[in-house]
Amino acid sequence: MEAGPRYLEGTTVGSGRDIIGVRRDRIADIISTGREIIARAKSEKLLPDTITGATAALLVTIAGYGEPLSEGQWRELAGVVGGIMRDSTYADLARLRTLITQEQFLNVARNQGYGRFIRRLDDGRWVCELSPKLEDLPDE
Repeated sequence: MEAGPRYLEGTTVGSGRDIIGVRRDRIADIISTGREIIARAKSEKLLPDTITGATAALLVTIAGYGEPLSEGQWRELAGVVGGIMRDSTYADLARLRTLITQEQFLNVARNQGYGRFIRRLDDGRWVCELSPKLEDLPDE
């Protein structure tokens, strides 16, 4: 059995009513934007200098996506992002091949050290505090 481009085939993430569409070319934008925001957060000492594996995928995803995500959306999209993102800055991504587990998610969500970087909204969705807000972006 030959392995194919596993992470680039699907275009939706989430489960049940949480499904969102994410175009393949949008994944590259999420990774690029997420990396920039993570670098800024590290320079401002909001994040540790070393971020690895599932944590890296989760943080890059929430920062790069720029809109609130439910836990299911965030975990699935982070699995896609982590599966295709290759960067020596984020160790252990090579081992990330599937959906982020709930335990990996909770390690990030409950970690008080990330409290100034991510926030849970009243409706249960998550956002990155450093991602540009819609109201802050100029009109086209």
